[in-house]
Amino acid sequence: WIDRQMSRVDAALAAMSRGLGDQPWCAGSHYSLADIAVGCALGYLDFRYAHVDWRSRHDNLARLAEKLFARQTFIDTLPPT
Repeated sequence: WIDRQMSRVDAALAAMSRGLGDQPWCAGSHYSLADIAVGCALGYLDFRYAHVDWRSRHDNLARLAEKLFARQTFIDTLPPT
C-alpha cells in the first residue's frame, strides 16, 4: 500500500516537472497561484517525507523550490520547529 501511494507521489512530481519544463515559473514568465500550489506540495514533502529525494530527480522543481522557499511569504508560513 505504501509503495503504491509513493508511486503516486512520484507520478505527481513527474507531472509537475513536465509542466514546469524550462520555464522560470509554472505559468511562464510570472509568479502565480500555480507556483504557490507547487511550493506547498514540495514543502509538505520536505516536512513529512524528508527521505524522498525529489530534488535529484527533478532539478527544475528544485530550482523553483529554492526561489519559492526564499520568499518571505513562504518563510512566514513554515511549520514551527
